[in-house]
Amino acid sequence: MSVTTKSPQNQQEGGLRRIWKSPTASTRWFWLAGSLLLYIGILIWYIYTLKTQPSPEPIEDPLRLFGIIAFVLVLSSAAYSLRRRFVHGLPGRVQSWLWMHTWVGIVTILIALLHENFAHVTRHFCTTLHCWTDTYLATSALYALIVLVVVGVVGRVLDMVYTRVIAQDAASNGVGIARAVEERILELEYTVERLCAGKSEAFNQYCMNMLASRRAIEPDERDFPALQRREYSDFQRACDTLGQHGSLMLSLQHQQRARAVMRFWRILHIVIASLSLLIISYHAIMELLANVFHFITPA
Repeated sequence: MSVTTKSPQNQQEGGLRRIWKSPTASTRWFWLAGSLLLYIGILIWYIYTLKTQPSPEPIEDPLRLFGIIAFVLVLSSAAYSLRRRFVHGLPGRVQSWLWMHTWVGIVTILIALLHENFAHVTRHFCTTLHCWTDTYLATSALYALIVLVVVGVVGRVLDMVYTRVIAQDAASNGVGIARAVEERILELEYTVERLCAGKSEAFNQYCMNMLASRRAIEPDERDFPALQRREYSDFQRACDTLGQHGSLMLSLQHQQRARAVMRFWRILHIVIASLSLLIISYHAIMELLANVFHFITPA
C-alpha cells in the first residue's frame, strides 16, 4: 500500500485528487491462464479415461495421479503463507503470490473432484461416520479442501471490497489511511486544547465534551454556550477544528471497521487452513505410503 503526503488543498476540478491507491499485480492473468491450461489438460485426460475405462476408481491411474497433482497444488498454494510471513527472500511480489494462491486453490478443487470421480459430491453421499473416515479420511479431505477454498474465495472478495473502501475513504478524507488520520486527529485535539487555554468554563466544557465523545459530531449552533465577546473569534476557530475532528473521526471509524472485518476473516482462514492441511496431508501421505510406494499395507 502506498500513501503520499499531499496536502488536502491539492484538488482537481470535481473533487479531491486521489492520494492513495491499493496495489495491483499483472501476474494475476498469468496465473489464471496457467491454471486454466492445467485444468483443461487434465479434464481432457479425464474424459478420455471415462471412454476407455468402464468405472475408474481413485486408487487407479490416472485418477490416482490426479490426486497426487492436487496434493502438490495444495502444497504450492500453501507456499504463499511462507512467502508472506516467513521466507521474505523468495522472488516475486506478495501480490503475485496471492494470485497464485487464489487461482491454484480454485483449480485444486476441480482436479480433486476429478480424482474422486465426483463421488460423495454428486452421488454416494456420506450418511455414516465410517464414510467420512474410510480410506484414510478421503471424503473428509475432499470436503476440507472445498470448505477451505470456498472460505478463501469469499474472504478474497471481502478483502478486495474492503480494501477499496479503505482506499476510497483515504483518498477523500484529505489525510490518508488510518495511521495518518489518527495523527491528524491528535494534532486537532492539541489545537483545541491550546484554544481553550485561558477561556471561560463554558468554553472549555463545550470543547472538552465534543472531544471526549470520540464520535463524529458536528458542532450544533443550538448547543453553543454563553460566551464572553472576546472569546468569539477563538470559539469559531475551535468549532472549525472540531468540525474537522468529527469528519476525520467518521473516516477513522470506517477504516477501522473495514480492517476489523479483514482481520477476522484472516484469523478464520488461518484456522481452517491449518486444520484442512492436516487432514489433506494425512490422506495424501497415507495413500502414497500404502498404494504408491507400498511401505504399508493398504487399509
